[in-house]
Amino acid sequence: MFASIRRTMRELKRSTSGNAVMLVALGMPALIGSSGLAVDFSQWYLWKREIQFAVDQGALAGAWARSSSTSSSTFASRARQEFSANLAATRGVTSTPTVTLRNFNGGTNNAVEVTATASKSLPFTTFITGSDAVVAASAMASFSQSQTFRTCILSVNPNENRSAIFGNAITGGTNCGVGALSTATQAIYETGDSEVPLGDIVSAGGVEDTFSNNGTIHENVTGLSNPYSGLDAPSSSGQSARTYSCPTASAGTTSWTAPVTVRTVVTYEYRRGANSNGTNITVTSGQPGYMAPSDSTTGPTTTTYYTAPTAGTNTVGPTNSSWDNVSGTGQNRIWRRSVTTTTTTIGTVTGPVTTGANDGIARPQPGIYTSISINCETRFQPGIYWISGSIDFGNNRRVSGSDVMFVMTGTSNDIRINSTSIVTLSGITEATLTGTYSVSASDAAKMKNMLFFDKNNTSDFDINGRATLDLNGVLYMPSREVKINGNMSSGNRCIMLVSDTFWITGSANLTNFCAPDGGGGMQIGERPASVRLVA
Repeated sequence: MFASIRRTMRELKRSTSGNAVMLVALGMPALIGSSGLAVDFSQWYLWKREIQFAVDQGALAGAWARSSSTSSSTFASRARQEFSANLAATRGVTSTPTVTLRNFNGGTNNAVEVTATASKSLPFTTFITGSDAVVAASAMASFSQSQTFRTCILSVNPNENRSAIFGNAITGGTNCGVGALSTATQAIYETGDSEVPLGDIVSAGGVEDTFSNNGTIHENVTGLSNPYSGLDAPSSSGQSARTYSCPTASAGTTSWTAPVTVRTVVTYEYRRGANSNGTNITVTSGQPGYMAPSDSTTGPTTTTYYTAPTAGTNTVGPTNSSWDNVSGTGQNRIWRRSVTTTTTTIGTVTGPVTTGANDGIARPQPGIYTSISINCETRFQPGIYWISGSIDFGNNRRVSGSDVMFVMTGTSNDIRINSTSIVTLSGITEATLTGTYSVSASDAAKMKNMLFFDKNNTSDFDINGRATLDLNGVLYMPSREVKINGNMSSGNRCIMLVSDTFWITGSANLTNFCAPDGGGGMQIGERPASVRLVA
């Protein structure tokens, strides 16, 4: 039996007829399968490329939406909208994309992920698997929101190390922000660890690590600038030259006026005898001792009264003088005396008129001053004061002014505010800058609330806290080192400081470092939003 089988196999081996048909038959399934697979694979590849591009664009659109607070809530709908806009071949066969916030690179919800699938029945795939062909794609884009940097305290020195220094005894706090334009490694420095809130701590260089307890640190920020660097003080051309002085205090008066007529009648009486007790006699013209009577009238003249008079006629007299011996001797002596009657007539009374008292308070007017030294209570009137010398706020004085700006025009001006005076000042308004001094609207918008415009002075400016200060406005001193060792303001008043460098220490309270107009402080830079595809 086995020999017969072996013989048959040898015969088949030697036979060559029908080989091609057999080989084709055996290879036909593989040929058909590979062709079907190629067709389906090209379809899968097309789908994959299209929906991958669509989810990429959807993730980017969602991330850009999240990067702005105005569109943050619509990120999912924007992602789906962009996904749909990039479909062509797969339109109608894709699923609704899933849009999810993800954490990326240590952040929280700082990325948008979009996933989607395309599914459709394909001849070969469905024949082999019994189900539709499915292609999936996903993409993730991270984002950072745009950020505007605003501060209320700014050092503008470009390279000084420790250009902004805070001591460890300061109190209060501000959320208005602190900035330094210095690119030094320790541009903002702390001598202790006060932990008072400062808001954003923004530097073109480095910030000492301890400030992480005081606010949000933003180091090595590019594009920071002095928001007032392009501004010049309003021109003093055409302004009046003035001097400061204190008036003498005086009391006020109240007065009335009236026309007054005065008639004076003088007659004479005579006696004869050894003394003035003699007998009355009549002496006529030509006789010894005779004096002619008189009748005189003056007025009406306008008379000022300081007590209210009554209109009408008032008669005084007759008034007798003493007896005088005017002639004769012995029993024949002639004695004479005058008899005077005065009638005063007051016409229509006008008044009262009150003359105001001078309270002794100085009320300086805006203009050009060589210097101002306060030595009495002083109330500055609204406007700009150009000062080529110094301003001294005096001792034990009350100083006030609203809608004012002091422009220090020299290079070595002194501002003396370390006194026991009570100083209450508010910076100039935008309306006064444009209306009174013809400042352009754009410059006025930047310069509003400016209290001291002191651009060129390089000497130190110290505030040691002895004065009672109630300042509201901007202290622009970009060339000075400012040292604050006491409170700058009280109540709800706000100041902003721009200086070359500053050192805030001692008992300084930072509560009133805030925006005078209730805004967010001065803008010193901006970080644009960014989006990138990360997966």
